[in-house]
Amino acid sequence: MDAGDHAGIDGITMGRLRFWLGSLITGLVVSSGSVTVAAERIVFRFGELARDVSVPELRQFSETGAVAPELQPILQRLKPAEQLALRRVLSQPLPVDEVSVSNLLSTPLGRRSLQQLVKVLDQPASVAEPALSSALVLGAAKPGGLRLINVLEAYPTQRLPVNVAAVLSLEQSLTLGMAQQEAMFDILTSGKTVPVAGSELTALSVEGSIPFRQIPFQFQGRDGERISAIAYLPESSTAASPAPLVAIAPGLNSNMNALLYVGRHLASHGYAVASLNFPFTSADAVQAVIQGTALIPPVNAWFAQPLDVSALIDQVEQRWGARVDTQRVGVLGQSLGGYTVTALAGAELDWAALDRQCLQLSDPKVVVLNPAMVWQCSGHDQVSQRKSFRDPRVKVAVAVNPVINPIFSATSIQALAVPILMVSGSNDIFAPSISQQLIPFSWIQQPGSLLVLQRNGTHLSFLEGTSDLPPKVLGPDLPLARRQLKGMARGFFDQLLRLQPVMPSLLPTPTDPLVAAGRDPLKLLVMPRLSRQQLERVAPGLDLDQAAASGL
Repeated sequence: MDAGDHAGIDGITMGRLRFWLGSLITGLVVSSGSVTVAAERIVFRFGELARDVSVPELRQFSETGAVAPELQPILQRLKPAEQLALRRVLSQPLPVDEVSVSNLLSTPLGRRSLQQLVKVLDQPASVAEPALSSALVLGAAKPGGLRLINVLEAYPTQRLPVNVAAVLSLEQSLTLGMAQQEAMFDILTSGKTVPVAGSELTALSVEGSIPFRQIPFQFQGRDGERISAIAYLPESSTAASPAPLVAIAPGLNSNMNALLYVGRHLASHGYAVASLNFPFTSADAVQAVIQGTALIPPVNAWFAQPLDVSALIDQVEQRWGARVDTQRVGVLGQSLGGYTVTALAGAELDWAALDRQCLQLSDPKVVVLNPAMVWQCSGHDQVSQRKSFRDPRVKVAVAVNPVINPIFSATSIQALAVPILMVSGSNDIFAPSISQQLIPFSWIQQPGSLLVLQRNGTHLSFLEGTSDLPPKVLGPDLPLARRQLKGMARGFFDQLLRLQPVMPSLLPTPTDPLVAAGRDPLKLLVMPRLSRQQLERVAPGLDLDQAAASGL
């Protein structure tokens, strides 16, 4: 399978997805007698008390706010803010279709997320999980997309008991995950005159004229496995003028091909570039496990990936050290690779904090739907809990859609030793912007660091090889997104590895703390810091301390 064909979705082919979806709906017919069987009344449980309401009246409330007599006793038990939260969680759409939902539910991450979502239903998990998975797929196929009210209507029992405490927790999870993200750009710029960088980013994305060699190679990893890698060596590099090195770390179920377009761009401007396929989390490794040709990887093999990148730098030094400067290295990573480069840059893993935060996954009143947190908490207590993967050769990092909360805490991220450029997409549903990038960036004090918020960007916007996935998952104008990343990466590395001030208009100043760049539909907002006050405007009513502590 091509490297990025199904980046982030466990390498399942579209044919398998359609078969799985058909089997799911067939199973619903068999189990319920007819696909027309659906919930007619919702039973809201408040501890030992229960009140029920018809589904049509609940839909009316979600769409118009009108309160039917049956619903009034339920709302009287909720505070005004909770009433608003209930309406919001019923009607809040998620940008996925039925194929995307079936795809996600077929993965280990999707199944663990389903285990969280069934907390909303006051039924045994053995009953709720298969029924809810069917309702999710059918609900996502309805007009308006995946909304909780659509899912409840599609649930294959006539009466459906609902845990109100878990529903309100779900609302907070969705608020932090998606409900506020689309408005972040406008909220952060509201009432401000924001300077706009002109053609500078476009100029930085233009290919260079320096020829380079492409050299595939392999080396032995820390556990004896063979690691595939590639290097780009510019012909301009010599012993007298060694090329600065940039190492690239791909994301989960991706591989080096997904970001090598950035590597080729940097090489054309005189950088040496090296990238690799991580031995346990690349698309090739995941596909081999699915096909039964490889063993399931060690629990949480992801956490030690920085060691593989350090070994990659060692390999470049051994093979081409006379022509490549391996003492001043830049690193670039996406998603899980974003975690990897953040650790290489010095941020320390806070295992004690992660242990505390992961307890929420077993709390029946708390629904944790943040995929990044569910994933980090899977088997976290079964690994050697090393804290630091700092590589002193790394002098600058670019983390794209990184998965970094709660594995890094407000305290541990202070160990970050070099500037970091953190790139965040406002429509990222896999590593939600607020929890995974904005809150962590607000903790960073390292001078020279920048946050770039991409309007309408998704988790897959910057990856090549994803064209057969649904447009809602990919986001708009992928060529533009990739030009933006090429320009941002080159500008940040030129600025801090070559010490060349190539992007002055893109850098915020004390008088202009925000700078806008790019163009519709993927405008960019560049900022050197993010205050608590700004976060509170982005997510009004959200307990940021709790959000940070929970990694929601």
